[in-house]
Amino acid sequence: MEYETQDAHLDESGSPPDEHSLVLRAQGGDQLAFEVLYERYNDRICRYLTRLVGNDGVGCELTQEVFLKAWEALLSLRDASRFTSWLYRIATNRAYNYQQHAKLLHTIPWEEYGMRAETASIAGPEEKVEETELLKMALARVSPTYRPCLILYVIEGFSQRQVAELLQIKEASVGTYVSRGKEELRQIYKRLTNEPSTAKKGKLGK
Repeated sequence: MEYETQDAHLDESGSPPDEHSLVLRAQGGDQLAFEVLYERYNDRICRYLTRLVGNDGVGCELTQEVFLKAWEALLSLRDASRFTSWLYRIATNRAYNYQQHAKLLHTIPWEEYGMRAETASIAGPEEKVEETELLKMALARVSPTYRPCLILYVIEGFSQRQVAELLQIKEASVGTYVSRGKEELRQIYKRLTNEPSTAKKGKLGK
């Protein structure tokens, strides 16, 4: 079955169409509208998945799977205004499935995405190469239970209500997980900074 399409990058007034109308058009079979949604969210979803699984290549591969799943399941989205959280939920579930299958934890390249010490609300450490590496190591060791909340709330900027919705947990739990995740991060960072310098250098060189 073929569908009529128009320039999905512009609406009737010549301005970029809003997300709600793009989703509705995509649900009607307009592939060009979905391509615009893909262009808007591809980089964000790829970065998010990379942070979750800790591997750039895997993150990009999973991103393609997420958008394929989104296209196939688009009609199941009843509220077009919830497209963003719906898409992130698909991405989160895909990352969980991958991790369960691979049973591997990777070191996350946080510094590539601007995850600096102050972003995670860690007091004190100066911006030095060694401290940046230690922070990266500490973040990689944060419990998988808390890590998605930290990423979505601290880095991606979602509200607690939005995080709760897309992770399908209670809103009160989001604040708890973020708080515990930050505290866990501080404790891990503290332990790493207190290790003998020779031991730290050995780990950083790996």
